[in-house]
Amino acid sequence: MTVMVTGASGPLGHALIPRLLARDEVRAAVRRRDAAESLRAMGAKVTVGRLDDADALAEVLRRVFTVIHLVGGPHQPDDDEVMAANYGSVVTALAAARQAEVRRFILVSVPGASPDAPDPYLRAKGLAEEAVVHSGLEHAVIRSTHLYGLGGLWFTAVVQAALVDPPLVPGNPEAMLAPAFVDDLAEVIVAADDRQQDPAGTWALEGPDAVTARQLARLLAGAGARDPIAIEDVGLPAVLERLLGVPISAPVARIFSVPGRADGQDAAAGFGVHRTPLADGLRLTAERAAGASVVDYG
Repeated sequence: MTVMVTGASGPLGHALIPRLLARDEVRAAVRRRDAAESLRAMGAKVTVGRLDDADALAEVLRRVFTVIHLVGGPHQPDDDEVMAANYGSVVTALAAARQAEVRRFILVSVPGASPDAPDPYLRAKGLAEEAVVHSGLEHAVIRSTHLYGLGGLWFTAVVQAALVDPPLVPGNPEAMLAPAFVDDLAEVIVAADDRQQDPAGTWALEGPDAVTARQLARLLAGAGARDPIAIEDVGLPAVLERLLGVPISAPVARIFSVPGRADGQDAAAGFGVHRTPLADGLRLTAERAAGASVVDYG
């Protein structure tokens, strides 16, 4: 079978594509030319260009069985762009998929997504889920808690905040989190693509270890570090901008308030995926970081 991964340049795309290539022909669609080479080096056939033209996208979806949609995220200039990236992109991809007679559509979403959510990011994700469920295509919606692994905005910010002196906790320090290892989400997506029958449903993935945001900061800071200080609300965007060295908007800062626990049927159990313990995932991430030089906030 042939699989198309849209928005494949981020950490999840890089974890996912090698696993798909072991089974399928893989096409990847990215917006930036500089993001294409690493994906081509893995063996994917990469299309570079705009992803907001359904007719153009349909052309590269010919003979594709599954679309895996990774476009989106909160890292957008304003709330309108959050809606366009996380909902508009799904509407376009679904139109292209139907036009190209794609059979299956897999969407990665987040806990708390709802068309009625007051937060623009969660509302956009909720509308996108609704569009997929009512698309007429075989589908799976996979809600993942905060992802950790090499790269990614949330995890990079949490790590950088924990490594200053004194350590910082971005967002609510008592928020319960069960971060999901990026490899585990990739395995769930592969299993949903492989399933012979329609995997229809909204699934939820979280890591096996639940901690507070403060406990996670302490774990990352290491033994002997001072007690972490919480940075919330108004001051958070400026702190994140200083830590990451990139502009941080209010929509981005709000991801630190997004629910950190699963809120649906268990994707790991449903698709037979073993979840990586937090300590093991952090160790693997540190080993990978030792050989990496570039962070992609896709």
